[in-house]
Amino acid sequence: MTSSASFWAALVLATAVNTSVVAGDVVSNQVKSDDILLSTEATQRTNALRSLAVALSSGSEALRPFRGLRSEHEDNKDSLNPAIPGMECYIDRILSFVSCYSPSIETKEADALFTRLVDELQAALPSDRWIGMKRAPGIDSIRSYLYEDKESSAHIDLDIVPRLDVREANSYMISMFAWTY
Repeated sequence: MTSSASFWAALVLATAVNTSVVAGDVVSNQVKSDDILLSTEATQRTNALRSLAVALSSGSEALRPFRGLRSEHEDNKDSLNPAIPGMECYIDRILSFVSCYSPSIETKEADALFTRLVDELQAALPSDRWIGMKRAPGIDSIRSYLYEDKESSAHIDLDIVPRLDVREANSYMISMFAWTY
């Protein structure tokens, strides 16, 4: 190999290495950005769940400040304020309960979101008052978890529910119901 050919080979190799390093930085930065977004969403969700749990433990009057705008989609319900990221949530105007639903998702996503919500609730709820327990799935669910406040009997119930959608096979949603007595 001549010195000119060696020079060009070294230049091409250096360019290839430099390009892959830069491309790796872009991918690395994107992963970091996605991780930060997920972390921010998880923090917002945990804070919203913690606030909701405190209100539930305090009774139905404590839910009043959580009433957002009147729902356009659900009769006799107001949107939950603050919202729980990744969920569509409502407070019933007549009874003291909150209902939340995730969008339709595939099996692995549903399982991952369910696990994240169980973990986030565990982190958000005071362990001296709230007990979490796995329970047998109901008629309309495939996986279920319940949190109960020992002092007020408030409940938070999480379920993975199959969606009947002809366009999307194996479609599920996460439902969360929370109520106080």
